[in-house]
Amino acid sequence: MKSAVIIIFVLLPVLTFAETFRETKKMALPAEGITTMVINCGAGSLNLRGTASAQNISVIAQIEIENYESIDVRTFIQEKVGLTLTRQAGTAAFNGIIKRSPSAAPEARINVMIQIPEGLDVNLIDGSGPIHVFGLRGNLNIEDDSGGIKIENITGNVDIEDSSGAIWIEEITGTVVVIDGSGSINIESIEGDVLVKDGSGGISITDINGNVTVSDGSGSIDVRGVTKNVSIFIRVDGSGEVNIEGVRGKTSIRP
Repeated sequence: MKSAVIIIFVLLPVLTFAETFRETKKMALPAEGITTMVINCGAGSLNLRGTASAQNISVIAQIEIENYESIDVRTFIQEKVGLTLTRQAGTAAFNGIIKRSPSAAPEARINVMIQIPEGLDVNLIDGSGPIHVFGLRGNLNIEDDSGGIKIENITGNVDIEDSSGAIWIEEITGTVVVIDGSGSINIESIEGDVLVKDGSGGISITDINGNVTVSDGSGSIDVRGVTKNVSIFIRVDGSGEVNIEGVRGKTSIRP
């Protein structure tokens, strides 16, 4: 049976500071029967946490609008801000998007905090702003444009496709795949294989209970403490030092 449910408990008081308008909205959805969470966010920060005791999917979204004095903020929110939390069969979906106008418009973003039951798989599409994900017991897929990404304590596979921004991943029970344009990458304490395809930026990979494969354009590569094999592929016109220590299997470095 398919359904769509939106439950909104709104509206902490509107706060203003200097020239920034802020409004906070709260949303919740019963999590029974849900196996997958889909998140689509635009500009703004995202904090996602899996919790063993959670019975609901809970969202706190703070809308921020800079230099708002020249506009009707209520009309702007009604016409330009899309905030929904829905369900269809076993999938819950959150959307937090600012619809951009071709004309001059104030800078706006949505900072989001989401709490979900820890056993859900998560598919995340993000525009810009920092991402922090903690405590999931399912697979995590991220497509990100820009902004730092920090992933911690995941029991499942992690797959990230990122344009730019630093990436930090640690304590993962599963495989890790990172396809990155630019920005530093730090990966630690992984119980599965690690695959990194990187354009530019330093790479540090430490304490891996599996194979490590790195394809890199430019930037230093530091690999330490790997129980299986390490394969490094460096672009012919690439640059950067390669340091490898503590590998129990075979090591190869080639173009």
